[in-house]
Amino acid sequence: MYQASKYAKEFSKKVVKFGKENSLVLPHFQPILEKISNFFCRLLLVISVPTYFFYGIQNFILVLILTSFIFGLRELFFQDSHALVRIYGPLGRLRYIFESEFRDKYLQYFNETNTDGRPIPRIVRDYVYQKAHNVKSIASFGTELDIFDSENSAFTRILHRNFPGESVLYKPSYEVTIGAKRKNVKPFKVINTINVSAMSYGSLNYKAAEILSFGTKDVGYLNTGEGGYGPHGISGNDIVFQIGTGKFGVGDSATLQDGSPSRKLNEQLLKDLVRNNSNIKMIQIKISQGAKPGLGGVLPGDKVTPEIAAVRKVEPWKTVISPPTHFETIASSPKETILKLFDFIEKIRNITELPVGIKLCVGRLDELDILVEAMSSSPNGPDAIQIDGADGGTGAGPNLFLNYVGYGGAVETLAYLHRKLISAKIRDKVVLSASGRILTPVHASLAFAYGAEIIDTARGAMFAMGCIQALKCHTNHCPTGITTNSPWRIHGLDLPEKSTRVHNYLKGFQTDMFELTKVMGHKDPRDIRPEDLRVISYQDNFANFYKEDPLGIKVSGSNYEV
Repeated sequence: MYQASKYAKEFSKKVVKFGKENSLVLPHFQPILEKISNFFCRLLLVISVPTYFFYGIQNFILVLILTSFIFGLRELFFQDSHALVRIYGPLGRLRYIFESEFRDKYLQYFNETNTDGRPIPRIVRDYVYQKAHNVKSIASFGTELDIFDSENSAFTRILHRNFPGESVLYKPSYEVTIGAKRKNVKPFKVINTINVSAMSYGSLNYKAAEILSFGTKDVGYLNTGEGGYGPHGISGNDIVFQIGTGKFGVGDSATLQDGSPSRKLNEQLLKDLVRNNSNIKMIQIKISQGAKPGLGGVLPGDKVTPEIAAVRKVEPWKTVISPPTHFETIASSPKETILKLFDFIEKIRNITELPVGIKLCVGRLDELDILVEAMSSSPNGPDAIQIDGADGGTGAGPNLFLNYVGYGGAVETLAYLHRKLISAKIRDKVVLSASGRILTPVHASLAFAYGAEIIDTARGAMFAMGCIQALKCHTNHCPTGITTNSPWRIHGLDLPEKSTRVHNYLKGFQTDMFELTKVMGHKDPRDIRPEDLRVISYQDNFANFYKEDPLGIKVSGSNYEV
């Protein structure tokens, strides 16, 4: 019979005495001996400097040896954070130093080829950088891509026309109107194929949000994200104001029946906001997003500065929570929830006299079926639907949710909804947009072919601002100053220069989108059809599993049929 070790027995006694929750080690807990050794190591290092000047090099070396000895004891016996360090001492510490300080930088700057890089390959990022700098993206000597590499080819080959007929005379154009068929609603004209998707004030700092405001003015619209209306609209640019489950900027605290905290809409705050900011052109209700589908969010109290608190209408320095669902739509079944959502949409439409859309990352396809069914029978549905991919984005989220939760990519799920709306004969009731890893006109061509009318991007705008994909967005240590509140990093963002880059990217994307549209023989990017593309995939296991093939991919063994 197995006998518990002395360590297990000691811990068991602690659990019995204090309870399990109170016995666990907090992430940043330091044993008392570790704290003492840290203090003496720092003290001796400080002492070593005057020792060198006043007592000679021999005493200086003795102080360093004593410091190293205490540090070695700390690593081997006192700290409890890393097993490798307890085993190998200071040598084991080198592993964690390299991992935290050098690994990502080495991979990005010295090991990454043009077709490498996650989550966005370098060759795609380079396109955005070139557009942002208003540089024509030209290369020579052939492509570096394997045309069957779906990661870099956007799953797509553009099928140009060698014999275009009269389409050679076409001059492509683009304009989409949202809410045109609604009475007592001010229609919203979208003038650019690509626009800036939601990034909240708080996740972005004030200067990054201001850069996006100036960069999108007179080019495209900017979605505020769920953090309230703040620096996003400082230039008077077109704004899509997003209402998340936290109702930040337009909400009050509320309590659910089980006693858990929530947030509800304050109608007067919303009415005043829209009345005082005529550049708000549409309202979007966020149901879920690709980074954390099905979850709410938490903004730690140390990030809730007085400025952010004022925009969000919450208390400064106090942690704020976005609940997983809207207070106004909680019901006993999915169908009832959707009907309550429609009532909520209609209320907001009446308050603001603006089109109202929704944003969601698709999970179960049968919920889309219910949504379409409800739209068929109710006049109160959304004017626009933004489909977010399940592969995450700029928003921080738990790894499990970011990596494994959600049905699939934005285009795949949008294609399903597009077909369902056509079958229900209500496709003209709503405008569809796609967001999630759509960074180039080739990505956009695939989205347009399968039902998108508008493209939204957040990461594209971040790259245009100078993001280097350091993957530090959630740490407050963004090296380029975009997603941090650190003043010395923020000062590196030059507003005129960076907003120019955003402007150039949005304009350059539109220009290139029109060029691709023209070579496919169309006048408008929305006219692109699946037959204008060759969609490439190594596998379609997920499509087979769900008995769906929304991209028109049919794969048998290693033979590709499109």
